[in-house]
Amino acid sequence: MESDDSLKTWVSDKLMSLLGYSQPTVVQYMIRLSKQVISPAHLVGKLVEFGISSMDTHAFAEEIYSRVPRRSSGINQYQKQEREAAMLERK
Repeated sequence: MESDDSLKTWVSDKLMSLLGYSQPTVVQYMIRLSKQVISPAHLVGKLVEFGISSMDTHAFAEEIYSRVPRRSSGINQYQKQEREAAMLERK
């Protein structure tokens, strides 16, 4: 994964190419949105909803999705409690 500053710079540069402008708030929003979506295709859909549609939109979505760090998908608290309850029942 790259540093936060280099990611912001990269996103800013790409937004200049896609939109013709880049603002820090938009850069932060794109990074946050990329962390929330489940796939690059989902991100493309969001970008198109916002009116960001060009031939480069898909490539941008693929690349930002691969660059943005994500939380590892471990078990959530509910699943952990269910597993512990099942183990207690077996005893």
